[in-house]
Amino acid sequence: MNTSISLCMIVRDEEEHLAECLESVKGVVDEIIIVDTGSCDKTASIAQSFGAKVFFHKWEEDFSISRNISLEHATGDWILILDADEALEEKSKTKLRESTLKKEVIGYHVLMELHPDWTENRILRLFINSPALRFKGVFHERLTIPEHIYSKIVHSDIRIIHNPWCEEDSRRKFARNINLLKKHVSLYPDDIYQILDLIRLYLKNKELPEAERLLDRISLLLSRMGHKERRYKLNKAYYYLYKLTLLYQKNTDFRGIISLCEEALSVFPTSPLFLYETAKICYKLKRYDSSIDYFRKCLDLGKDKDFDKTLIFPRDILGAMSLTGLGHCFFKKHNYKEAIRYFEKSYTIKKNKAVKAMLDVSRFLIKKQKKTEDSALSHKI
Repeated sequence: MNTSISLCMIVRDEEEHLAECLESVKGVVDEIIIVDTGSCDKTASIAQSFGAKVFFHKWEEDFSISRNISLEHATGDWILILDADEALEEKSKTKLRESTLKKEVIGYHVLMELHPDWTENRILRLFINSPALRFKGVFHERLTIPEHIYSKIVHSDIRIIHNPWCEEDSRRKFARNINLLKKHVSLYPDDIYQILDLIRLYLKNKELPEAERLLDRISLLLSRMGHKERRYKLNKAYYYLYKLTLLYQKNTDFRGIISLCEEALSVFPTSPLFLYETAKICYKLKRYDSSIDYFRKCLDLGKDKDFDKTLIFPRDILGAMSLTGLGHCFFKKHNYKEAIRYFEKSYTIKKNKAVKAMLDVSRFLIKKQKKTEDSALSHKI
């Protein structure tokens, strides 16, 4: 039995990206519902050229309002959510259709690639069209799901590709985003997810006292959550990440940072991000053997691909970055042969000038070392 899919979007001044987004779902979705919140460019006409039903709604400084309006107009059995700067991966088109045929499932966490140099995260973007499923949240809105049906939302390999972010966009939207998050947190003071998002912006803007105050609140809220509650793991991971960022920005003693890293690893033992950060701090503390152990764990997880995916992180942590770290550790231990081995592996993966410089220095020192040994041997003879 065939099912129908409605693509639901909210847009504003997206003429640069919208056509690429809609092209990516051509022949896959049965209708396109677009809520335009005040475009001044060709966004609406581009949408209509793809057969979209365009509805105009004045921006109310609340993303969930616009998002839910798009759902109200959808007539399909399933809802697919995309933003204008995203596209459905070509190989995922068949998977998308097949996924909607499974009767025991009501939704899917799909893979989102935010940047080609970073690992993917999972996000709920495909779900049945039901009045029980609506968005909540002023900014970075989330779908509210009744607890008794949450187990029917599963993981999928459907992939959505986000246009790589740029700092200019972040700076341009910073004031709007932080104001929206403050509004949300005032309305929902116990919403950990959104408080964490606000902390992220405070840290980015170096507003450390505000970030620290909210992190203390997060710690209290987490202590009230049961470990088995939905989102506990995600919230805890971001708490550790932002706490770590705060400690770095405050120039906290490395022993305080490594203590936090080790606590994070006790909860997330296969997190490449926390393993890598612990390896870096061990290196700074001249604990080279421990650093080597952590860097090697990162590489092992990269080979097995069986690592914690709660947080996104640079893909190179699983390869070139950890190899470079191992090279530096062996260099400090004066084991230049091993240092060269790891620097070479890293440079093969990613041509980095700093790594090339370390390779040259290590080779020079090996030659010097050999020359000294040869000289000492000749004197003995």
